[in-house]
Amino acid sequence: MVQQLCKTVLILVNLSVALSIAKASLIHISGPRIAVQYSKIQLRCMASTGQKHFLWYFSSNGSGAAQYPKEPLSSHPFSAIRFDTHGAMLTIRAVDRTHVGSYRCCATDTLCATMSLFVVSATDDPSELRPTDSLGGGVAVLDVQSDGTFELAIFHAPLLEGEISLEREAGAVRFCDHFRHRAEECNEQRTNGVVAYSVRNATMEASAQFQVKITNNKRLEVMHLHILISGKPIVRMDTYCVLRNLSHINLSCQGYAYPTPNVTFTYTPCLPTAMDRLSDIQRDACEKSITVPQHLERLSPFNHTTIFEVIIPSWPVLKPGIVSCRASNGEGSSSIETLLFVRNFHEPMQFRIESPTDVVLYDDTVNITCQADVYNFTNQLTIHHGGSSFHLAGEQLGYAWTITYLAHITNDSQNEVVCEGHHKNGTRVRSTLNLSIQYPSKPHVVSVNDSVNVTIADGDAVRLECDIDGTPSPDIVWFKNDAHLRHAQGHFVRVALDEDETRATYRCVGRSRLGRATKTWYIVVEESMHWLLIGGLGAGALIALLVIGTVAWSVGAYQQLLHRQMDLETQLRMSKENVADELMTVPLSQRNHNTPGMGSSLVHEA
Repeated sequence: MVQQLCKTVLILVNLSVALSIAKASLIHISGPRIAVQYSKIQLRCMASTGQKHFLWYFSSNGSGAAQYPKEPLSSHPFSAIRFDTHGAMLTIRAVDRTHVGSYRCCATDTLCATMSLFVVSATDDPSELRPTDSLGGGVAVLDVQSDGTFELAIFHAPLLEGEISLEREAGAVRFCDHFRHRAEECNEQRTNGVVAYSVRNATMEASAQFQVKITNNKRLEVMHLHILISGKPIVRMDTYCVLRNLSHINLSCQGYAYPTPNVTFTYTPCLPTAMDRLSDIQRDACEKSITVPQHLERLSPFNHTTIFEVIIPSWPVLKPGIVSCRASNGEGSSSIETLLFVRNFHEPMQFRIESPTDVVLYDDTVNITCQADVYNFTNQLTIHHGGSSFHLAGEQLGYAWTITYLAHITNDSQNEVVCEGHHKNGTRVRSTLNLSIQYPSKPHVVSVNDSVNVTIADGDAVRLECDIDGTPSPDIVWFKNDAHLRHAQGHFVRVALDEDETRATYRCVGRSRLGRATKTWYIVVEESMHWLLIGGLGAGALIALLVIGTVAWSVGAYQQLLHRQMDLETQLRMSKENVADELMTVPLSQRNHNTPGMGSSLVHEA
């Protein structure tokens, strides 16, 4: 029985909480919870149930009061409080600490919403606290005089499980911890209904953005507070170093100032040789100062801060010289100067090889230039190479003293070249070049053959490798049928079989300053097995006929030759027989007087 009763009570409590939440979602109050003293605020009551008539109640004891007054505010209006026709809008024309407390808006006896109002005030006379918008809350600015002394108070009604704090937004630093090293004194005091802060002799650099945080009845309210301390401008500029090929730069002047200053730029062209240091610059070597037109300025978009930056965009670079920035406000003026250097290069010195542009070979003549900027160096430069020193006078080219040195490389001991510049302050600055010397090698084909037949089957692709090497490394150029392949780069080309590749010729040419080498590929199309099976019968028959015809012709020719030989032998035998017959008819005494030729032939034959 007891357990059942407990469950019933728990269900009723949960139901009550759910109903309260549901009612709160049906009606609510919009408007600032933390307001700036003497500002105008408006609180609007809205209900999603369609009610248009509302009653407002006020309690100075906070939202934890047992009950609100029975009579609404409309029955006993404050002189500074007004309502619209239906009572939905409550307007306080000049809020102060008397308005601090809890406000309740009701559409019915049971449909109500509540909120608590807190007020922030500058309690010292010179300082001024103002909201940044017409709603009187959310963001505020505290203007402090240049002595940096001010007092700030937060008025509140009794809190229900609440806390009030004031801390810097950046890093969540507590208020007095922020001013401990930026002011002579900072105190925090908490009394009934008031949290008060006092600061003495803070500097302008102590200006910062803070947050007023109030936790009440598990609800967090926040106001952003910009504390700006007036002061004379503090300006700074960076030194400008631009390259001679840069036509425009952005001039910038930054610093701290409050109120926002008026900034003016001036530019004074000077001879580069007179611009070693700003403190020692020779003013008689400078021209008349030029005031940069004001319409070119662009103020940086910093709101509610003592930080400022003024930029002159795309200002044309004419000559080296002096750029100055002057910032002025009601607290005073300050200015700063900086140098504008126009350089050939970023570094004070530059030491480089002009030629050869690839690698240094034995027996090369190396063209080296050494440069030192005219602002910091004299025109005296010294070259140390191969155990010897050469003192040279530099020629001014642009904004640098320049010398040229020719070094003939014959052995490894000449691989280091040092250029020494004479600084105007009496010191010497060295720049060293370490030459990587290599043995020369003309471009050549690494593989055995410089002409290759490449067979490609239908649907296949091959990669041609141009194995031409040398020192310095040759540049590779590809050709197809004597046409330059501009898309082909490097040592490889991929070839796929198509109509355009039939009997194509590829060449790669490797060139360097020592010569050139060429490798050639001839593309041969491989016949497919399918074509051989279908068309091979006709081709085979043709070949067979050719072979048979050849054999038949050979046999016939042999037979004719054999017959001719037999005929010749028959004729010869018959001729001999005739001669023998004729000899037989000649007397013996006359046989030795026959012709010599016939006699010798006969003797030889016998």
